[in-house]
Amino acid sequence: MSLDYLKQVLPRCYTPSRNPPETRPKNLPGKIIISTTHTELINIRNTPVDPITLTSIYVPPPSDTSIFTFDIEVLLQISPNQILCGDYNAHHTSWGCNYDCPRGNSIKAFALQAGLEILAPSTPTRFGTNSANTIDFAIVKNFLYPYEIHSISELSSDHNPITLNFFLQYSIPKYPGKLKTNWKKFKDTLKNSEFINLHFVNTAEHLDSIVCRLEDEIINAKISSSNPVKENYIYHDSKFRELNSERNLARKTFETYGDPVLKRKLNKLNKQIKKLDQKIETEAFTNELLNVNATDGTVWKFVTPFKKKTKSIPSLNGPGGIANTDLEKANFLAESLETQFTLNNITNPDTEELVADSVRRFRTEANSVCKDFDPPLPSEVLDNIKSLSINKAPGIDGISNKMIKNLPLHTILTITTIIHKIMTLGHFPTRWKTATVVPILKPGKDPIDTTSYRPISLLPSLSKIAEHLILKRLNNYLKENNVLCPEQFGFREKLSTSHQLIRVVEYVTRGVCQ
Repeated sequence: MSLDYLKQVLPRCYTPSRNPPETRPKNLPGKIIISTTHTELINIRNTPVDPITLTSIYVPPPSDTSIFTFDIEVLLQISPNQILCGDYNAHHTSWGCNYDCPRGNSIKAFALQAGLEILAPSTPTRFGTNSANTIDFAIVKNFLYPYEIHSISELSSDHNPITLNFFLQYSIPKYPGKLKTNWKKFKDTLKNSEFINLHFVNTAEHLDSIVCRLEDEIINAKISSSNPVKENYIYHDSKFRELNSERNLARKTFETYGDPVLKRKLNKLNKQIKKLDQKIETEAFTNELLNVNATDGTVWKFVTPFKKKTKSIPSLNGPGGIANTDLEKANFLAESLETQFTLNNITNPDTEELVADSVRRFRTEANSVCKDFDPPLPSEVLDNIKSLSINKAPGIDGISNKMIKNLPLHTILTITTIIHKIMTLGHFPTRWKTATVVPILKPGKDPIDTTSYRPISLLPSLSKIAEHLILKRLNNYLKENNVLCPEQFGFREKLSTSHQLIRVVEYVTRGVCQ
């Protein structure tokens, strides 16, 4: 940005100047372009978003409260993305102060009119002899990313330093809180979605992209047809509201005057509120317990929360040290599971060659036969959907069983065609083979040891439907062609490995007796 341009946009009270080389920052991907008594501007261009202008501003206490917002307005016109941080010497209850001052009212009104965001920490930034207020904050224009702002008590000054962190890379949660879904709208949204033509799918990559597209359509339909459920804050006793109002007034009065008598009154009101809250909670629990009935299922809903023993995973010990964060714990558990499921080295070249030759021969002989299977029918998919339980957790796709039960016929036909393409191409979608692994602590094991956890894999429900239909056809093919030997009892319908073990014991016993 040129110096002539700044002379045109800045008011007369500002004097643009160049900093000497020894005062320029060495690590920022930009340079200071203004240096005056009360403002400094830094333009940062090396960012994943549009260029950002950081402004350090100081508004002196004797400044005119009616016209100083014009200076802020001029500074905001320099670039589209603005962050103005500094000491505004402005008090307002909107950013945590105890009272409103004229300058604070001016900034608040200006921010509302100009569409600006005021970011202030939750704790005071300036501490006086008998006061503490928040007068250091940031004003943001067109740059409201997820952020966190804190007041840090690290210096001996009466003003605390402020840290403001913006998260330029973030993900929006698909299900924020509790949602209420309009299932009729959900079905209509999927009916009106763009038609997915699967007849021209001839490669595994194309099939994977179609599966991802179907998942996105179902999730987007769920989001568009759902609304957040508002929590109801209902107090059962009017005395509770009266004590709250009285307590808030006592707290505000004590923070203003600092009288010890008011502090004692505040503590007394807090104790009364705590006792009344416990009384209300006990009465509500007693009424709920009296209304429990074993015939309508309410007793199980009442008992289930008490039976759950969900606990957070503590710090884990591993070969690399101690894991404290969630990411470190996940990596430690992943390494432990990888070690547990690593196959032992029992290689035998002759046996491996025999197995490989048998597999090649089987594929060659069965190649022409495997293409003559019966294609899946929509009625089969519907039967599998009806047998799904709505209480099961979803997989990585986030599609619950209740969502699948409310799918329209249009989407069910698409799923049927996808399963047909899986059988034709001989490729199972990668997305449907990816599981969400949940570690469960083994009973009586040390919770800080990574080997004390067993994994539970949550697969997408759509993949389970496809697996069921494919397994049905594989079993029919194996029976019709007598592929399996008669001694094979494992993973076969109506056959138990215990029966084969009994036969082995009898055979060995007869041999010993003879």
